[in-house]
Parts: sequence; C-alpha cells; structure tokens
Amino acid sequence: MSAIDIREPEAQSVEVNILSEAFHRNPYPYLAQMRENEPVYWSQETRHWVLTRYDDVKVGLRDPSQFSSQSSETFVVRPDFREHLEPLVRMFSMWAVMKDDPEHKRLRGLINRAFHPDSLGDIHARAYETANWLIDRVYDQGEMDFMNDYAFALPAIIFAEILGMDRKDLPNFKALGAQIAHAAGRSDSLEVMLAGQQAMQMLAAYLEEVIKDRSANPRDDFVSYMVKEWREGGKLSLEEVVAQMVLLLAGGHTTTQNVIGAGLLQLFKQPDQLELLKTRPEIMKPAIEEIVRFTSPAQCPTRIAAHDIELRGRLIRKGDGVMPFVAAANRDPEVFANPDKLDLTREHNPHLGFGGGIHTCPGAFLARAEIPVAYRVLLQRIPDIRRKSQEEDWNMNLSFRGLQTFPVCWG
Repeated sequence: MSAIDIREPEAQSVEVNILSEAFHRNPYPYLAQMRENEPVYWSQETRHWVLTRYDDVKVGLRDPSQFSSQSSETFVVRPDFREHLEPLVRMFSMWAVMKDDPEHKRLRGLINRAFHPDSLGDIHARAYETANWLIDRVYDQGEMDFMNDYAFALPAIIFAEILGMDRKDLPNFKALGAQIAHAAGRSDSLEVMLAGQQAMQMLAAYLEEVIKDRSANPRDDFVSYMVKEWREGGKLSLEEVVAQMVLLLAGGHTTTQNVIGAGLLQLFKQPDQLELLKTRPEIMKPAIEEIVRFTSPAQCPTRIAAHDIELRGRLIRKGDGVMPFVAAANRDPEVFANPDKLDLTREHNPHLGFGGGIHTCPGAFLARAEIPVAYRVLLQRIPDIRRKSQEEDWNMNLSFRGLQTFPVCWG
C-alpha cells in the first residue's frame, strides 16, 4: 500500500494532528504523548508512520535496508493533489537527500565539494567579518528583526558566496526558498504546495541562466565546478545540476538560521543559561550541540518502508511513508537526562540534530563553525539584547521548524 493511499487509522490511544497550528507552535508535549503511548503512530493527516523513540528514529535515519530515502512522493500528503504537483515531485525526486546509494553517493560526492575545506577557506574569519558587518548595519537603530537581519543573513551570505551567488540576490533566494521549504515541509493546502512549485520553477529558471553564464565564463566557484562535471565529467545531467542547486539554495542555510533564532529565544527563556554563555566562553562547543539538540530545526525527514516491518506491535507495510521524528528522539528521557531543560554543560549528548548515516547533513561542519561565531559576536557587541515582544511567530513547517520573525531590541 502506498504512503499516499487513504486508509482507516488503526486504534490508537492518543490522537494528534501533526499539521495543526497547535502542534507547529509547540510540538513537544504532543511528541511526548506519542513517545510514551504510541511510539509508532499512524498520522492520518500526513499518511505517515511517526517514530518518536530515540532507538527507532536512529534506525530510521541510518538503515536504508529497512527505511529507504526514496521518499519524494510522500511530501504530497493528499492523493488528489498529486496530478497538480508533478514538476515539484520530480524536482524533489532528484535531490540527493531523496536517494539511496549508489545514486546518493554519486550526487552527495558532488555536493560535498561545496563543503570541502578548499571551498570554505578561512570560514571562521569570513563568519566574524559577516556577523560584525550585520551588527554594524542595525546597531544604531536599537532594534532588529533577528531572524531576517541576522539569523538568516549570516549563514545565507556565507553560503551564497561559497556557491558563487551575488549578495544582491539574497532577498529573492529567501522568498523563493521559504516557499519551497513550506512545500517540502508537507502541507494539506494545495495553495501552499502550488506556491512552492512556482517558486521552485522560478529559482530553476534563474539557475539555468547562471549555468549558461558559467558555461561561457567559468569562475572559481561551486556553480562552475558543477557545470564542469556536467559538461566534461558526464557525472550528472543538466536537470540534476539545477536540482542540486535548488536544494542547496533553498535549504543549505535553513537549519543554521533556525538554530541561531530558536536558540536565542530559548536562551532568553532560560536566562541562567544565557548568563553562562556570556561568562564562560569555553563551554561554547558543548553549548552549541545542546542548542541543536534542544531546538531540532530539521524535525522530521521522511523515509519509505523498504519491506513489511513489524515495530513495537505495529505493522508498517512496504511502501508506507515513515517519519523518524528527530525532535522527539532528541528529547527521549531514556537517552537524555532532564531532556526538556536546556543545559549548556550537558556532557552526554548523542543528539540526532544533524541526521545520521549516509544522510548526515553535509553542512554540519559549516553550521558548527558559524553558530558559535553568531552568538559570540552578538553577545559581545550587544550584551543587553532582549526580546521586544513575548509573541512567538513560528512557521507552519513540519520539516524545518523555525521562527519567521523575532523582534529584539537593546539600549
């Protein structure tokens, strides 16, 4: 049975709509209910099995013999949407994250070039320069939208420069990338999915022009490298070049911006931890790992059951969609002591925030370089930064949970 077929839900002791506004705003109480009472939960809204216990999620992320990554079709949560979204599904299907080996290995090897030390150069110096430049732009105003002006801008600028894009195009990338991410985040709104498809087509058209330019005028950047592999190496098609570039531009900085934004919000909520970060800079490395665990910005990748699987008394049929819910695993009390507490000095922290196995986030190294710089510069330059509002403006994205806006002030 296909993951997008309609079927009656099995009897379950809890009922959770993971597409609801309440879930998007604060998924953790619902995930705790599921983890405790229905650790293998059938979501009627998305037509996926939701895995919430750490051990199951870890297997779901890392074992393609049971849980395949060939899951592009599972983003269409309603069967009647499918006929309208063929271009979107086709693009998703070509992304490296939607492939098992050997196709994944082929595409991932090319993408890894963007994150190779030769491509990154002195990433710390670049991050410090960019972070200070961003603070300079807003400091005299005494306020900013932290998400747009800093959390998004810092990783996006660095990533765009690595790829060979111009800074002036960042606002366009942000708008289009957000719409693509919303579509990739699974929605029961055809309007949202169609907007994502249109954004994907617009970004693809832009990239085709960039590729034409690099074909005629190659530079020392990642786009030129991909063009060379297409034209000379024969390792991928033009369509695959465009697809990987859409993936990188739409999502390459998303998890980093969401960690920076949601992390600051949680530090404001637990001021003892914020003070700890200010006064004990030597804890920055474990602190960042803890913030990634606590915020879990890439909440739930998708998989497809490779064969019939019996798990905790439930039968997952071959072809069923499966969500290994990282956000639930990262707060499993069987693995993490006091999991709902942000503890920047946590010692045992085997979080799954950057995925696992062959699909470990290729940008994890870059994120681990940028996030500490983001906080160091921010807290050194604006030590009295504070929330301007108690409202929390979360996006309605199941895959990539983050704040849309976050007004802060100082002075």
